[in-house]
Amino acid sequence: MNRAYQAMRYEFASHKHSRFKRSLWSVDVVTCVPVSEKRLTERGFNQAQILAEEIARRNKLPFLSLLARPQDTGKQSFKSKKERINTMNNAFSVHPNMTNLLNSFILKAESQCVTENKLSVTVLLVDDIYTTGSTLQACARVLREKALEQGIHLAIFCLTLARS
Repeated sequence: MNRAYQAMRYEFASHKHSRFKRSLWSVDVVTCVPVSEKRLTERGFNQAQILAEEIARRNKLPFLSLLARPQDTGKQSFKSKKERINTMNNAFSVHPNMTNLLNSFILKAESQCVTENKLSVTVLLVDDIYTTGSTLQACARVLREKALEQGIHLAIFCLTLARS
């Protein structure tokens, strides 16, 4: 997973016209796709969180729990593409402390978060498996909307361990 992150980082840094390029493309914070309380109780862990925390640790980045999954949507592996997209539309919300977590991070790293007079944070969103992209799209949409309400521009990049 760390090699995948490093490869992605190199790829984005090499783009001449990348609007997210600073002196070298970089992520500010790492977060993950959450699981419902029911799934967490069944499984005992959130594999996306384990992956995200390890990426954050190895790259000396903060891991922030920015998302919540208030309802159990059931196993996605048994659903059609259309069912997955519909199920994910309202499956996520921002973590109750998301605004405080982002603002706390911004205060600590303000010089690197202000670009073109806008607060801008680059988030790496980690999930375990990519199938249709509906989970990552739903998470990114919720994060972006809430951040914009607070005057924060989020650039969100996604990384998954596998594609099915």
